[in-house]
Amino acid sequence: MAGRNKIYNEEEALDKAIGVFWEKGYENASSRDLQKAMGIGMGSFYLAYKGGKQELFIKSMDRFFSVYPTHALSMLKTIENPVEVIRQYYYVMADPNGQFRQFGCYFSNAIIQIADPDLKNTAIGHVVTVANAFSAALLRAKEAGIIQPTIPQEMWNIYLLNLWTGLNTAKFIEKDVSKMKAVIDFSLRVFE
Repeated sequence: MAGRNKIYNEEEALDKAIGVFWEKGYENASSRDLQKAMGIGMGSFYLAYKGGKQELFIKSMDRFFSVYPTHALSMLKTIENPVEVIRQYYYVMADPNGQFRQFGCYFSNAIIQIADPDLKNTAIGHVVTVANAFSAALLRAKEAGIIQPTIPQEMWNIYLLNLWTGLNTAKFIEKDVSKMKAVIDFSLRVFE
């Protein structure tokens, strides 16, 4: 006998799970909270996510990665000067009306809040992928003579990661978005 067909849209369900994890954090989001938000019952939940909440969280991080940074990463592959794309990426983090402003970075939150090494490493992997894409685009621009970075290349990833994580903390302290954007602009001058 064949199993029942899915009666929910998996991408929509993952988007709703992202909302719960983002607002409550991994540890505080119960399976019941997730099922309710996703609009699926317990049986369907454990049939779709045999690893339970942990498997769902990994899939939610993969879904988040496939939706949010995708546009910026695509632009980085074709644009001559990537500094503006990187600037706009960071500006989104400082947007007072955006989800990032309200809940922080999905991946940074996971890295800081979660003890499970598999989940933490998945989040780290996504953040490093973005930093690597930034660095690769910057290197192409440097080699083409478009930018003249004043920071050593071996420091680029950690510098960009430090700016990313720093913004995710500072934005909860500094409410003036123009100041946050000024910090971003100042920080990216090392790549111009």
